[in-house]
Amino acid sequence: MQNNPLASLSLQELKRAVAIREKVEGLERELNGIISGKAVGKGSARRRTGLRRAASRRRVSKAMKGRSAMAVVQRRMPSALGGLKERIIRALGAAGDKGATVRDLAAKLGKSYGNISVWFHTTGKGVKEIKKVAPGKFAWAA
Repeated sequence: MQNNPLASLSLQELKRAVAIREKVEGLERELNGIISGKAVGKGSARRRTGLRRAASRRRVSKAMKGRSAMAVVQRRMPSALGGLKERIIRALGAAGDKGATVRDLAAKLGKSYGNISVWFHTTGKGVKEIKKVAPGKFAWAA
């Protein structure tokens, strides 16, 4: 025999029952405060969250600025594992004057077509030796 009626409830039902119980207790506290003449409500007790000394605020600000500067530096550094630029330049050099298509480079380097295409339209624009010889086809002109 079950003596506890809560034992047959599912986890979701138990969670809902706990939430309702917490609401009831909060309302009881508020009612007791009204009856006793004390203002006990959500906005009655002011919290002092967020108040810090000026020195503490400066220290936190300095730390946060240091983190954001470090994140910018890390984003600008080339990938040590990938080396995509060097691999593309070597592949274009091996292709000769005729050049290579983006699709061929992607297959040769084991990267996606979109990845190589975006590389040419962003990073590749800054490499003066890379010339576009046809739509979707590039060559190394050194």
